[in-house]
Amino acid sequence: MLRQNYVQMPLRLLIVCYLTACLWTSCTDTQPKRDIDVSGVPVKINSVRFDRELFACDTLQIENSVNALGNKYPDFASVYFNEITGFSQQGNDPVFYQSVRHFLTYKDYRALFDTVFKKYPDVKDIDAELKTLFQHVKYYFPDQHPGDVYYFISGLNFWSAVTIDSAVGVGLDMYLGKDYPFYASVQLPQYQIDRCEKQYIPVNVSRVIYENMKPFEPDGKTLLDMMIQKGKQMVFLEYTLPKADDALLMGYTPAQLKWCQDNEGMIWNYFSKQKLLYATHWQDIMRYVNDGPNSTGMPAESPGNIGSWIGWQIVRKYLSEHPEVNWNKMVLENKDAQQFLSASKYKPR
Repeated sequence: MLRQNYVQMPLRLLIVCYLTACLWTSCTDTQPKRDIDVSGVPVKINSVRFDRELFACDTLQIENSVNALGNKYPDFASVYFNEITGFSQQGNDPVFYQSVRHFLTYKDYRALFDTVFKKYPDVKDIDAELKTLFQHVKYYFPDQHPGDVYYFISGLNFWSAVTIDSAVGVGLDMYLGKDYPFYASVQLPQYQIDRCEKQYIPVNVSRVIYENMKPFEPDGKTLLDMMIQKGKQMVFLEYTLPKADDALLMGYTPAQLKWCQDNEGMIWNYFSKQKLLYATHWQDIMRYVNDGPNSTGMPAESPGNIGSWIGWQIVRKYLSEHPEVNWNKMVLENKDAQQFLSASKYKPR
């Protein structure tokens, strides 16, 4: 099954409480991240520079070259050409091969490939980070078998990370740095451009691995349902990436994270008083659990995706109240959201 991390929404298929000691303390304090030794967990990275092999194709023999590449990597190539690029290969359709040739020869795409190659002449350090991530995933979820990693270029088509069954794909063209001038030209908003940095690769990969294990099903769900589901995803991220700080995991700046910490009670009170927790209208829900420049109804300095952050605090509080619960089982369960909230005893001041 194909899952992706949406830097932006393409095709079809994404507080620590800052209080004094005499007040309610954050569940972050009672549920620390766990940096365990996973060096002995057997994981072998099979890394493929699909981008380089694709752009090495002979454009004068495009049909034979592309077919050879597809035969070499059948599962990923099928997803890449049909989903990621949208070229939609149907048998030996000449239009498909013309589209691929255009992609490989058009000057802007060639310039993009040159930029990616200059930025990432090799991916050894990324492989090392992903191996550690995969070892954490396998330690907590022994039935998972991550290992194959395909690096690709989508043509700035907003694909940053995908999963195809147990394989992972990383769109290197979405990690060229916030100063890369052409992100704005494809209408990527600034808050997303700020996250087009190399350090977000493991975060986005961890996110799509979780979504592959526990797909989001927003239809008919309340905001509270989605907040807790997103909160579970964030717990998955913090345990599989134990050295990453909260701001990085959320895609926030330190100032945005601090704003959340300082205003946790106000945020929760807003959701409650506006009767949003049990809203099921799509527009009322998704704007609080998806990326955005800020949060509707809150000050301009508030970050987007604030419902996911509150959901994270609820799940952390639940774990602190129930130390007997295994987090890795809890994040895959379908416990009723209202019962989960009550059991968490979440009540920020």
